[in-house]
Amino acid sequence: MDADASTPTHVVIAGDIGGTSSRLALAPLGGGVAAEAEGPGANLRSSGSAAMDHLADTVRTVLENGRHALGDEIEVDAVALGISGAGPARAHEVRTVVGERLEELGIAADRLLVTDDLHTAFLAGGMGDDGLLVLAGTGAVAVRFHQREAVARRDGMGWLLGDIGSAVWLGRRALQAAAADLDGRGRRTRLTEQVGDMLDLDLRDGLLPPSPTGDPRQDLIRALDEFLPAGAPAALGRFARLPGSVPEDPAAREILDTAVRHVMDTVRALDPEAGLPVVLAGSVLATPGPIHDEVATGLQADGRAYCTATTGLPGALLLAREKAGDVLA
Repeated sequence: MDADASTPTHVVIAGDIGGTSSRLALAPLGGGVAAEAEGPGANLRSSGSAAMDHLADTVRTVLENGRHALGDEIEVDAVALGISGAGPARAHEVRTVVGERLEELGIAADRLLVTDDLHTAFLAGGMGDDGLLVLAGTGAVAVRFHQREAVARRDGMGWLLGDIGSAVWLGRRALQAAAADLDGRGRRTRLTEQVGDMLDLDLRDGLLPPSPTGDPRQDLIRALDEFLPAGAPAALGRFARLPGSVPEDPAAREILDTAVRHVMDTVRALDPEAGLPVVLAGSVLATPGPIHDEVATGLQADGRAYCTATTGLPGALLLAREKAGDVLA
């Protein structure tokens, strides 16, 4: 339905911006979501040098979709973005860069609220203002919130220093297991065949297709150089599903057990009394599979209340509406 050209429709934009993918929603102040857009991830540390270009493109798309749905005259009263990698270490930098890009699209910087995707994911769980968030997506982190404020956290240190149980960690561990198998440094594992299938290579015997180098180990190195963009470690997450696809394989089982044990140890360390609700988020923990299922079983055994937040958008939308209220006050 077209809006009266003389009366702009006041809207907010909410965003769940991960390291691998981004999702935005546009909604009128008093209504439900009217338009959405999806795009690549936009984590400055792990999504590559074009991360902010991708985010600007996705915002532009959701604005275009919003105008198509609501009419050309729309006014953005607030934007709230939960961005992976926008924690305290880089919050000012991320907000500055995003603000500059949004100003190019006609959105004033004072209407922007940037927080990390942990805050929005926790609020999306609808478990109140106090509790735990355990997120395992491209990265991995656990946070204890009190009155919406993060008061303690574990991990979230990036793919190089931690992020145990994340998609990048799982993918890297799967590739390392396959490499160790091929090199004779590790046990034989079905992960090798799984990796080969993804790369269209016969890593076991090098026969179908014929090995391009004569050495399956070198074939793996060469294929990964082409498959994984330089400077974008988030792409390792493409291999994250492999351990869960062969959970009976000893090498895969070891990877899965390490991830599950890490989550449970972290939850118990952050809340020894088991009195806080837990929100599970991120592609690894919010998707049915061995890790999600076994963590859920462990939480139930501890007597913990928990829920799954498949996206941080509801939390970002809540913050966007609150921001709009402040702007219009």
